[in-house]
Parts: sequence; C-alpha cells; structure tokens
Amino acid sequence: MPIDYSKWDKIQLSDDSDIEVHPNVDKRSFIRWKQQSIHEERVKRNNDIKNLEFQLSMNSRLNQRVDKMVAHLSNQDLLSLDAVRKFLNANFDKNEKGHGDNVDPDMPPYNEMVEDLFEQLEINAKKAGKDPKDGAVIREMIAEHRKKIDLVSEQAKEKLAQLYAEKASLISSDDIQTGFDKGFVNKSSGSEDTEAAKYLSKGNVSSPSAVNLPPPPLQFYDFKDDVMKLAPETVDFGEISPKDIEKSEAHLLKNLPIISEQQKDALMMSAFEYQIEGDSDRAFQVIHQSELIAYIREIYDMKKIPHLQTKELTEVIKMFFQKVFYFKANDQGKKGFLDSVQAKFNHVKARVKVMQEEEENAEGVETIQLKSLDDSTELQVNLPEFDSSDPEELKKLEAFNRLPKNMQDAVKTQSLDKINEVFANMPIAEAEAILDVFNDGGIIGINALLENESEFQELQEKFHNEPDNQATSSFIDEAQNGAQEVPDLDVNTSEIVD
Repeated sequence: MPIDYSKWDKIQLSDDSDIEVHPNVDKRSFIRWKQQSIHEERVKRNNDIKNLEFQLSMNSRLNQRVDKMVAHLSNQDLLSLDAVRKFLNANFDKNEKGHGDNVDPDMPPYNEMVEDLFEQLEINAKKAGKDPKDGAVIREMIAEHRKKIDLVSEQAKEKLAQLYAEKASLISSDDIQTGFDKGFVNKSSGSEDTEAAKYLSKGNVSSPSAVNLPPPPLQFYDFKDDVMKLAPETVDFGEISPKDIEKSEAHLLKNLPIISEQQKDALMMSAFEYQIEGDSDRAFQVIHQSELIAYIREIYDMKKIPHLQTKELTEVIKMFFQKVFYFKANDQGKKGFLDSVQAKFNHVKARVKVMQEEEENAEGVETIQLKSLDDSTELQVNLPEFDSSDPEELKKLEAFNRLPKNMQDAVKTQSLDKINEVFANMPIAEAEAILDVFNDGGIIGINALLENESEFQELQEKFHNEPDNQATSSFIDEAQNGAQEVPDLDVNTSEIVD
C-alpha cells in the first residue's frame, strides 16, 4: 500500500537544528521567539474562528426572528414594541442568548436585541427625516438592515473559509492522535475537522459559494409565560384518534418541537376541561396523545441531549412506535402504555368528580357581611385611641385586642371591604363571636346622612325618648344562598342594618 508523505510538508517547525541566524543573535533565544510567535498566531487564528462562528450563528438567529415578524406582523404591529415583544416571546425562547469562550456573559438575549433594533430603527428614521410612525417606513428600513447583515455575514464566511484553509495547511500538536491504542481504526477526524468541513469546499477552499453556515438548532415549544398554552401543531395532534397510530407517528415526525414537557402538560390539563364539560371520549383522546409525547420525551431525555436534535429524536420516535405498537410478537409494550393512559384517565375522572362535589357543597355556605340596608345611613369603623386613658377608649381597646390578628389588621384599614373579606373566609360561629366583640367595643358605628336640620331634630327627639338609648344599636340577619325571605340581601351574606 503506497504511503502518502505529503502531510509532513504541513508540519510547522520552530526549532530546526540547522537554522542559521546572525552571529550577533543568540540561536536559542531566536528559537524561543519563533516558538512564541507560532503559538500566538495559532491562538489568534483559533479565537478568530470562534468569533466568526459565533457572529454567523448570532446573525442567523436574529435574522430568523426578524424575518418571521416581517412575514406575520402588520405595519401597525411593527410600530408597537409591545406587539413585537409578545410575538417574539410567543414564537421564540425569550431566554435564548449567545454562549461561548469569547462571548460576554452579560450579553442580552436575542429577543431583547431585536427589540433594541426596532427602537434604533425609529431613531434612524427621525434622523433621515422620515416618519417613524409609518409602518411602511419601518418595514423598508428593516429590509435595508437585513441587506447589511447579509453582506457582513458573507464577508465573515469568506474570512472563516480562509482561516480554516490556513489551519488545514498546517499540523500542530493539537492534531496529533494515536492510532493503535483503541479498538478501531479509520475513525473520522475530530470535531474541529468536522466543523471545518462545513466551511471548506472539496474543490476551491476559497470559494465563498462553498461556505454554508449550518442551520441553528431547533427549539422545543415552551411557553413559560403561559403554561396552559398549546401550539397549533399540538392542538392538531390532540385531535388525532387513539386508533390512528400511524397518523400520530407521522405528525410527530413532522412536528418535532411539540415534544416538550410544557406541551405535554398543557395537553394533559386540557383533558380536565373536556371531562368537566362531560366529553369523556375527548378527554381520553387527549390523555392518550399526551402520553405519547411523555413516553417519547422520557426516552429522548435519557440520552441527555440538551437541545432538540432532529436525527436523534427522529430515531427515538420510530423506535418507540416500532416496539410499542408495531411489534406483533410481543404486545406487552402496548399493554403497558394503554394501562398508563387508562390510569391517568381514571385519575382525571375522579378529580373532576371531587371538584364538582366541592363546588356543589360550597353553594350553601353561610357567611356574614356588613352592610347598611338604609340609604340614609352608612356604617363606619371606629378605631380605638391606642394612647388614650379615657375609660370608653380603654373599653374599645380591650375589645379590639380580643379580635384575631387578621381581623385586627382589617379593622386598622377602616375599610368595610377588608373586614368583609375576613368574614368571607370565617366559620359562621366565629364570625358571630366577632360581631359581639364589635358591639361591645362600639367598633362598628352608624352615620346618619341627614338632608336638613328638621331631620336632625327629629332624630334627636327620638334618641331622648328611648329609655335604653338604642338609636345606634344594630342587629344581625343571616341568609343562606338564594334565601327568598330577605330579598334585599346579597347572596351568601349576613348584614348589619340600622
């Protein structure tokens, strides 16, 4: 077998024994300088490669966002930063950002960078004397910006191809690999060679047309702002019958991003809605489809792949359907899957039944609420004077201290609404005891709204004529939900009236 010795021509030597230097130059020092120079050039070339790769990857992700917005948003929506932000967060991961050895860790996420772009476009429009509130102007400026980015990306690709060609023309210690200490030979080259192959053509390495940036990795659907949100593709998947297994497989292979934890959970939660509506067949159907996603995602996660990898996930889907549904010799896999679906369906039915029973039982609960039935009077909250030594105020303070902490806090606000909120979550017996404390301390009082002096004199005479001085007393009426004997009471309320 002929041996190719040409690769030895690529070795870059820095310590040749026969190197000739000027007599006034120390030979060892010269060799060290040359070694340092070669090392620095190599480090700089590797850093330049990393920077250009990141720049191209970042531009690709930003262009992906801008292009999708331009295609789906109207001119009016492009003028609204809120509309742009909502669209970005609904279609892309709002936390996705650049990572790398030479990347600033404080770099903003890609979505925020696009938002900043729209703000800058508005400023540029003003400087150019154009109307920044004209959607057509913004759309035109976006197109101009995209042309500039494309030009920069093409230049970066050319430079990257040159750097990879230069790196491939030299052999360094990083390229040295032992060949016979492993169980196989003819292994493909390392990761750097694989990356370089993406940018170098087989014919002319300097040809820009031969440089192709790999597409950005796909992302699973994950609506963090709304965990119940379903992607349209997931909704369509939930409508597939459990009997049509081949259609389910084809749909998943075509829509890989829906195989996410968030979409699986959102689909499962929709089963509760169908069961509450009484549609058990549809509830079972979406649970079945949710379990398909759950099983496939669990197998995929076992591979510990951080991102959506098309090839690996496709293999998982095909393997799962083959072994669970198409393997006729052993149906244990299918039986185990259907048992899991049935168990979750039973859980949903049982939980919905409990929820409905709790709702029915809650309809007849008594509560006490404070309200004046007379339009000429209003209830007021009388706080004790905490620093006073007056006997009446001390009596009021003593009553106040007998109240539970949450009611004390509500009374301090002097808001009847806050007091009623505490009453709403309190057993009727405890609420009645608190009303007694209110009466003992005079914490709840009544203000009469008098229109003229004659009404005041009439009320004064009535006060003097009553021996027990009960003009400001109050009484409690309790009513259950739907009580007909007190038509002017609110549902589930009891009231203090004048």
